[in-house]
Amino acid sequence: MPSILSISLLALCIIGSCSAWYQPAVGTSWQCALDPDIGSLDLPVEIYDIDLYTNSASVIDQLHQKGKQVICYFSAGTYEPNRPDSAEIKADKADVGKSLADEGWPEENWLNIRSDRIVDIMKKRIDTALAKGCDGVDPDNVDSYDNGGGGFTPPLTSQDSIAYLRNLTTYAHTATSSKHRRRNPRTTGLGIGLKNAGAIVKDTAGFLDWVVNEQCVQYDECSTFQPFIGKGKPVFHIEYKKQSKNVTKDCFGPDTGGFSTIIKPDESDLPAAVTFCPAGP
Repeated sequence: MPSILSISLLALCIIGSCSAWYQPAVGTSWQCALDPDIGSLDLPVEIYDIDLYTNSASVIDQLHQKGKQVICYFSAGTYEPNRPDSAEIKADKADVGKSLADEGWPEENWLNIRSDRIVDIMKKRIDTALAKGCDGVDPDNVDSYDNGGGGFTPPLTSQDSIAYLRNLTTYAHTATSSKHRRRNPRTTGLGIGLKNAGAIVKDTAGFLDWVVNEQCVQYDECSTFQPFIGKGKPVFHIEYKKQSKNVTKDCFGPDTGGFSTIIKPDESDLPAAVTFCPAGP
């Protein structure tokens, strides 16, 4: 039997006063800090992108009290040790593929995103984000198709990634909880974005809410992510000082029009330290 809350939400949507999930605009300012210490909660930005598991609900509440929106990061395509559900993920070895040692993450492994079991685990992560009060989720590592198919037979393909993201998007956009509803009484669900995965931008820009990109200036591929801008959706863009020390180039490189760019120290980590782009080149 549907709850009184569910009936009330449905009534709101029917009469047109219930809006969609959080959908930031092109150019929305942001900070990304995936270390446990996310630093100042008072930066002049609208969004904080933080780790889902190393931050408590109270930190998210504090950010909300300061008028910030919170996107919660998790790896949707790889196994990571020391996550609350790591043992559950590894319970079926058939779902755990090759190591990411060549990419610099030897303790991680690609996951079989075709597996219903893995999809269900990631939906539980979205539930956790909702329960903590996140406004959106940042699912990383969805490009196994570009990394030997994850080591699976048959290899994971770009179409597998698109189908996987569409499944998670439908779930995120329609999810709700009493806490989320109390804070956002006129919205439903969570926003969800793409992380890198340039080969599937054109296939996902229509249903995802933003894209987070790293190093498109360094690799001369920023035009790849412009379809999101064309659909009125932000590109949250990161370059790294250690890899590219020309901040002006990083902030105003070719095809970065409309991007929300921040500069971080080094690609191996995403600490609280951040450099914001100036108003103009």
